[in-house]
Amino acid sequence: MVEKADIIGAIFGQTEGLLGPEMNLNELQKVSKVGRIEVNVDTKGNMAKGDALIPMSTDISTAALIAAAIESIDKVGPFQGKFNLMGIDDIRAIKKKVIVDRAKKIVQDWATRTISEGEEMLKDVYDASKPGKLTSFGKAQLACGTGVFDSDWIILVEGRADVINLLRAGFDNAIAIEGARIDETVTKLTDGKRVVAFLDGDRAGDLILKELHGLVKIDKVLRAPPGREVEECTPIEIAEILKDALSAEVLSAQPVHVHHDRDRDRRHSRRDREREPREEYQTPMQQHQEPVTVP
Repeated sequence: MVEKADIIGAIFGQTEGLLGPEMNLNELQKVSKVGRIEVNVDTKGNMAKGDALIPMSTDISTAALIAAAIESIDKVGPFQGKFNLMGIDDIRAIKKKVIVDRAKKIVQDWATRTISEGEEMLKDVYDASKPGKLTSFGKAQLACGTGVFDSDWIILVEGRADVINLLRAGFDNAIAIEGARIDETVTKLTDGKRVVAFLDGDRAGDLILKELHGLVKIDKVLRAPPGREVEECTPIEIAEILKDALSAEVLSAQPVHVHHDRDRDRRHSRRDREREPREEYQTPMQQHQEPVTVP
């Protein structure tokens, strides 16, 4: 039976001295030019076959000489043997291929993620450009835009036609209170949100506004032009009227910053010093000199 130790011993023993001391496998292992030899053996009957893997960090000429020396081995232990070179592989080239393949995978993953983010951005822009949809809310099925559920401010209007007109103008956060009787679902919906009442510019709008003040906390009251209803306003007029509500909302959210101008303070203090009367400078002798009276 041929063991791994027999094959390794034959490789070291029968190549020693063939190529000179500088190419001795033992010496090359000491200087880390040759790594650990791995041997696999498969025995079938009276014959054993296997392979030996010898990692080396030498130039190709040295590797070829050592391979040729190993092929000259004709005996393993007490048995006849034969070695044939299966190939010389450049480990660095294999590592380079692995690195390149991995880099391609990283770029592919990044491109996929970037494309997904771009498609998501396009979808957001497309959704923002689409007109809002009309829906209903509460037991009374009040007409409203889909934006009333997630918007931080709500527009209260009188009827369904007003909601539809605001949708045409690009405002999907309006809900109809349906006449002068305020439904309790409206009060629940407006809880914790900024409320803007956008009412007709007639007497009916005045009556609805009085009842709203008693049931809902209103942050801003806006009216259609005198004698006109909200449903009669054009999208441009609606945007112009609601601009005040939007600007007020933005201003209320912005903190007020007070800047202290130190340079201006220094300029003022220097100007004040220049205005103060200055005493004429006197030498010490002048300060102690008695006044002389000339007759």
